[in-house]
Amino acid sequence: MPVTWGMENLAKRIEIASQGQLIMKAHPAGAICPATEEHKALQTGVLDWAGSGGGYMRGDIPWGGYIIQPVAGMPPEQLQIWLDNEGCDIANKWFETLGWDLYFPPGTGFAGPPEIFGHFQKELNTVADLDGIKMRCSGDGGTVLGRMGVGPLFMPLGEVFEAMQRGLIDAYECSSPRFDWEMGLNEVGKYIYMCPVRAPTEVYMFLLKRSVFEALPDHLKVLIEDMGVAETWDYHNQLIAGDVEALQNFRDYGNIVQPLPEVIVEAFGKEAIKYIDEEMAKDAGFMEVAQSQRDFAKNWNDLYGLPSWAKWSFK
Repeated sequence: MPVTWGMENLAKRIEIASQGQLIMKAHPAGAICPATEEHKALQTGVLDWAGSGGGYMRGDIPWGGYIIQPVAGMPPEQLQIWLDNEGCDIANKWFETLGWDLYFPPGTGFAGPPEIFGHFQKELNTVADLDGIKMRCSGDGGTVLGRMGVGPLFMPLGEVFEAMQRGLIDAYECSSPRFDWEMGLNEVGKYIYMCPVRAPTEVYMFLLKRSVFEALPDHLKVLIEDMGVAETWDYHNQLIAGDVEALQNFRDYGNIVQPLPEVIVEAFGKEAIKYIDEEMAKDAGFMEVAQSQRDFAKNWNDLYGLPSWAKWSFK
C-alpha cells in the first residue's frame, strides 16, 4: 500500500538527515499489531510511531476520523494548511485531555488526494440505487452512507479484494485512483464513481508516542517534524501525479469511470451536515474540531473560493 512506502521514505529521510542517529523502521499494516489498531499499540508501547487512519480511532476518539478526512469538507491542500495552523494543535490538546500518549506533529501526515467515491457492481442513477448495497465503508463517510440506505461493513483495506470476489460485499470505498490501482482493485467493481464529497482527502496521521518523542534531544525532534512535513507533500504529489494515468488504466481494463450523479452528491452533502451537527452536539472535541474547520473553510471561500462540492464544509 502507498502508505507503507510513504512511511519507508520518511524513515529514510530521517536516517540520512540525522546521520544515522535515529532509525525509524516501517512495517506493513498488521505486521506488529492488528491493522487499524495502531493508536492502541502506540498507547501500550508496542509501537513508537505509525501511519494511522483517524477513522479507525472513532470508537475511542470520536473526532479522530473527521479531523483528517472531513466528510463533505475541504479539499486536501486547504485541509493540510488548517492542520498546520490549527488542527494538529487541537488534536494534541484533546489527546492529552483524553489520556492518550499520542503526538501529531503540525502539518504532517500521509496526505492523499480526494478519494474515489466508490467502486460498485451496479450503475447508480438515483439515491434509491444505494438501498441495500453491502459496501465496505469506514469513518464518518461510511456512517453517512449508512444513513442513506447502504449496508456499511468495515474491514481493513487488505481484505477488500477477496471480499468482493467472494460476494461478501457489493461495493467498497478505498482511496484515490493511483492508490486503488496499485492494490489491483480494477478486477473487482465494474463501476467507478468520481466525486470528492465523501472523502475530500485522506490523511493518514503521522503519529508518535508522545513520551518517546519528548525524550529525544531537541535537534532530533525538529528533524522529525520537518521531515514529516516534507514527506507529507512528496507523498501527496506522487499520488496526484499518478492519478490521471491510473484512471486511464481502469478505463483500459474495462471499468466504467464516471462522475457521481449530482442528485446523490446533493443528498450526501445534506445528510453529512445533519450527521456532523449531531456529533458536534454530543462531543466537545468534535465540536472544537468541526467548528474550527468550518470557520477556516468559510474564510478560505470568502478569500479564494472553494469547489461546489465543498460548499457543505462551511454550512
